Amino acid sequence: MRGGLMLRVIVSIGVLTAVVGVVFGALLMAISEQRDAERLEARSAEMLATDQQVEQLVLDLDRTGRGFIATGDPSLLQAWTADQAALADRSARLQQLAHTEDQATLARRITQHSQSYVQDHATPALQAAQRGDPSAHSTETIQEGERRVAELRSELDSLAASERQLAAEREERSHETVGRAVTAAAVTGMAGWLLVSVFVVGYLARVVVWPVRGAAAMADHLARGELDSRVAEIGVGEVGELTRSFNVMGSSVQHNVEEFARLAKTQTALRRIATHVAHGAAPAEVLDAVATELGQLIGTDGAHIVRYEADGAATVVAAWGTPDIGLPVGTRLSLEGRNVSAKVLQTGRAARMDSYDDAPGPLAAHLRQHHVRGAVGAPIFLERRLWGVVTATITREEPLARDAEARLTEYTDLIATTIATAQARADLATSRARVVVAADQARRQIERTLHDGVQQHLITIAIEAGDTQASVPSELPELRQRLSSVTHGLTGVLDDLREISRGIHPTILSDVGLRPALKALARRSDVPVELDVRVEGRLPEPVEVAAYYIVAESLANAAKHAHASHVRIDVTVHSGWLRLGVRDDGVGGADPARGSGLVGLTDRVDALGGTITIASPPGQGTSLQAELPLDLPLERASLG
Repeated sequence: MRGGLMLRVIVSIGVLTAVVGVVFGALLMAISEQRDAERLEARSAEMLATDQQVEQLVLDLDRTGRGFIATGDPSLLQAWTADQAALADRSARLQQLAHTEDQATLARRITQHSQSYVQDHATPALQAAQRGDPSAHSTETIQEGERRVAELRSELDSLAASERQLAAEREERSHETVGRAVTAAAVTGMAGWLLVSVFVVGYLARVVVWPVRGAAAMADHLARGELDSRVAEIGVGEVGELTRSFNVMGSSVQHNVEEFARLAKTQTALRRIATHVAHGAAPAEVLDAVATELGQLIGTDGAHIVRYEADGAATVVAAWGTPDIGLPVGTRLSLEGRNVSAKVLQTGRAARMDSYDDAPGPLAAHLRQHHVRGAVGAPIFLERRLWGVVTATITREEPLARDAEARLTEYTDLIATTIATAQARADLATSRARVVVAADQARRQIERTLHDGVQQHLITIAIEAGDTQASVPSELPELRQRLSSVTHGLTGVLDDLREISRGIHPTILSDVGLRPALKALARRSDVPVELDVRVEGRLPEPVEVAAYYIVAESLANAAKHAHASHVRIDVTVHSGWLRLGVRDDGVGGADPARGSGLVGLTDRVDALGGTITIASPPGQGTSLQAELPLDLPLERASLG
């Protein structure tokens, strides 16, 4: 029936009222026509029939149970289960048909004994037979079953005898009760109306009160964070729509919260990847971080980022997950045959393979050998060019999620952006390092030009001026004096030129390395220097030059600005890094942002991928710490 709740209530009341009226009229007619005896006879007949049905069901249960124990035939177990349900129904009906207290007591006892027979004897015996337990076939079990069946049959016979006796007594009293039945009909009518009222109240409670209470309880559960809470959709009409809407709302809230949690995990992963990029990690390190985060987000056993090569092959540039898959970074892949990477290369779209069992090609054979059951892949585009593919593999029994390709595709833009950003940062670092190297080479060339050209030419002129001065006659003292001034002037220019050359690029650094160059700086320093250099052999030239200029600038500042009386310099090499520390006991208060010297040093160190920190609290001296990588950005491999 369609329509709202109010219409349902009105129709139900009308129907039930009509039914009660019809029943009441029929009862009056039956009483007036003295047909009460037939009704009682029918009740008695139903009682006896139900009694026989219960007895037959008990016998059937015993027979099918023994049959199943003997043969193990599943169809017998199904028949036994059906008879068990019917027995419970008929036993309940038998209690309803009981007319006297004795009958009711006997009917309850029959119900209890039948339930005890099923639960305490038959069911354990069947379960033991299913387990193969020999106790199911034991003589004690069989005898116990026969005893219980016999006891039930005896009680059923007693109930049937009681009903027959009551039927005979009712027949005798039927003529005496006709008159009283009319009065009883009126009372029954009133009771029927009361029943109608109770039914309506119960109906309203079921379809209105209980659903509304359930909806309120569900709302309370949702408010406490129990997002899987749902209300039973037992209401009808508007209330039914309300409960269904509440359940839809609950499902939507749960889905949104789960999606939010997934997005939160994604954002956390993005922050970790961004941290790698911001810290200047190498592109390969960044891609490894991306593969790790991606594999954990998708929930697979392995994740790989693969770069397509110009010759049609591919190279693994990042890998995460089960090492048994056997595709470490640097592995060169053949894309012949059928595999996810080849599909993505051919179509430029996401692809999926739920099984590699019959797939041809060396890569598919490799994956089968390493127990890979399925994979998904999504393309990575850089500047509208298909750069590579990201794949997720699974070795477990359960299949990949149905939305695995879509979820993987969500991250391809992130991967492309990360690759582009990391590569751009690497290219910038390489470019800056190349500029520093080129500048140092230019400075060295200038120094060589000054030393081999201008300086040698000035030395020649100074020698010639000295020779000329020596050959001037004594009677020309003024000329001799002028030539002497020229000679002294040339000597001063040569000294200035040597100092300038040393500032442009120290020859000693190029010739013998960092340790002797720093010792030379310490000897020339106006401030006493305690020098500890623990460096064996030569370092990359840009690193040596940077370290030299850091020490030179620090010593100059200690003498000119800090008014220091002592400077300590420590230089060590550890784990691929040159660590340099300079500390003086001067007045402190140095500001790295003021003065081009420290700013230039900072730029140089940054260009080489290193770090420099300066602490200079007023009155406590100045401390400089620098770290320079021996693996320069210029030498690091790119993503290609």
